Amino acid sequence: MTPFEKAFAAHGAGRLAEAEAGYRAVLETESTHADAWHLLGMLQHQQGRSDKAAESIAEALRLAGPQAAYLTNLGVVLQTLGRSSEAAAALEQALTLQPPNYTVAFALASALHSAKRYPEAEARYREAIALQPESAAAYNNLGNVLKDAGRIDDAVAAYRRALAIDPKHARARISLGITSQDESILSEVTAEARAAVKSAPHDAQAKTHLAMAAYELGMLYKHAKRWDLACSHLLEAVELRPHDPALRNNLANTLIPAKRPVEAEAHLRRVLASVPDLAEAHSNLGFALSEQGRIDEAIAAYERALALKKPFTTSRLNLGGVLARLDRVDDAIVMYKSGAEDDPLSAELFNALGVVLQAAGRDEEAFRAFRHSLTINPDFPDALRNLGIALLMHGDFAAGWDAYSHRWRCDSVKDGARDFGLPVWRGESDGTVLIWGEQGIGDKILYAGMITDLLARGQKVVWETNPRLIALIERSFPGVKAVAHETPSHPETGRSDIRWQTPLADLGRWLRADAKSFPQRPSYLVADPARVRDYRARLEEGAPKAIVGISWRSGNPKLGQHKTLDLAQWQAVLSTPGIRFVDLQYGDTAAERARAEAELGIKLTHFDDLDLFEDIDGVAALAAACDLVISISSTIVHIAAGLGRPTWVLVPAAAGSLWYWMRGDMPSPWYPTATIFRQPKKDDWQPVIAEVAERLKNFAPV
Repeated sequence: MTPFEKAFAAHGAGRLAEAEAGYRAVLETESTHADAWHLLGMLQHQQGRSDKAAESIAEALRLAGPQAAYLTNLGVVLQTLGRSSEAAAALEQALTLQPPNYTVAFALASALHSAKRYPEAEARYREAIALQPESAAAYNNLGNVLKDAGRIDDAVAAYRRALAIDPKHARARISLGITSQDESILSEVTAEARAAVKSAPHDAQAKTHLAMAAYELGMLYKHAKRWDLACSHLLEAVELRPHDPALRNNLANTLIPAKRPVEAEAHLRRVLASVPDLAEAHSNLGFALSEQGRIDEAIAAYERALALKKPFTTSRLNLGGVLARLDRVDDAIVMYKSGAEDDPLSAELFNALGVVLQAAGRDEEAFRAFRHSLTINPDFPDALRNLGIALLMHGDFAAGWDAYSHRWRCDSVKDGARDFGLPVWRGESDGTVLIWGEQGIGDKILYAGMITDLLARGQKVVWETNPRLIALIERSFPGVKAVAHETPSHPETGRSDIRWQTPLADLGRWLRADAKSFPQRPSYLVADPARVRDYRARLEEGAPKAIVGISWRSGNPKLGQHKTLDLAQWQAVLSTPGIRFVDLQYGDTAAERARAEAELGIKLTHFDDLDLFEDIDGVAALAAACDLVISISSTIVHIAAGLGRPTWVLVPAAAGSLWYWMRGDMPSPWYPTATIFRQPKKDDWQPVIAEVAERLKNFAPV
């Protein structure tokens, strides 16, 4: 037996160290032995040294010229290294050197799939199937190609064919469950795999199948935002494969939106202990730390992720979001602009840049950023929505409503969309319209003014809304049937005469197409007259010069900090002599009012028998009893202005999504009785309060 034959025999017997020594001994004496180079390469590939394997097999090809077996194995090795295009080239050449071959066609199809050359990959898998018609593996992989090409129905058919050949083909069953979004299939596969592991706890293949099934079922639940189920299945997969950093990182990335950031952090620290330079784990750690309020640590984690990977758009977007929430708007702008240079085709980055530019009051730059985002992705719903808000804020209503209508496709709001199985109303004048309320109480009241237009056209309206608004709505709009937003839907929403449906704000597309279409009616809300008289009588005790209601705080989690003033900041206003000031601020204000009285000598009239949050009808009556309402932008402003009461609204600089207060010196077309007092610069309320106090000296009730 020659030295080469001895090495080959050792290789076949699995004695890899002996085989490698034998091949190298052959090559020391005969460096042009192509078969020795080829088999050394295959041995290196078996040992996980695929980079060296590619070099060895390439040397065999250099010495012997094109050989089908060499090229086939080189293609497999290159595919392992992720060099899919090179792998495909080697395998294509191998096919030309031999008769049609299932193994080579299969491997070539896999390489083409990895290279995202889907039509070619499909053709090669079909070639492999023609050679072995009962290959479940080929049908399964064909399904994967078709799925990635967006041909979902064809992919499902391929998976079903694989299962017809081999009903126990785990990968095909899992793929079918994922592609068809069929939870039952994945649950069944997982249960079977779990039973297999229980009966054979040391069976590595059974554990691999269970980990794979549990992972995919977890991902299906994650996609459906069923967080607890997603986390439990992904955790099962991690316990089966505890040394898989990618799997553990994905579990952590699911624990965060499940509101379990502390657990996520623990898993991410384990990942980083084994793979310190995994950028995705640093980015997820930043997210987990941010959710815990550990902002400085979060920023450091995001910065580390960005140092490790460039471009890393997701991490940059998250870091920019943290900076924006900290009011470090200029830093966020720099962050997004830098990211746009690294990733100039990211519509998400330009959209985020537009948002922070708008927050900084740099409107023209914001417009350009939103529009550039849409040149990259013309159908990007977030950029369309944000452009819509910017256009509406500047009075371009026709284009603004059209762009804003895409908001329901945005991840941040689409879960709030309602679907009653009815056609969308587009300005038709026949049939009953089912309107479903959206956004907060104040927004609902803002858009409610358009209901009057529908009624004037003789249209019937059913309005699904917040139950706190029902009494006020039905009094203000005779003939409107207001029902509570609930699950399942209120029976009135299923009335046979209802022909159309629409979200409330989308009425603007058809009823407020330009500034001229806004009616100058002074009011559209009607408060309970008996309660108005009662409050007015109680407030007139002592014969004040005027009765002025005030509200100073917002509970909005996103914008509240920019709209809120401390009650003490109102001193110049509240010191105006002869005026009775009335507390219209929802929430517990007892401590603030007591402090203002003790420290500033200011007393607000407060009605303990009125819940200013729950009793919206009572709030409307109290506002109607006031001669003037002064407030930050909140629900009370919309109520007071909707009632036609003189209303002074304190608007923060760069009002962002408070677009209905417009920009610059533009009045709000929604409320003829509203006067806007704008911050000259962000978070500086002193000039606003001074102007309001000066104007109040000369205020006289009409």
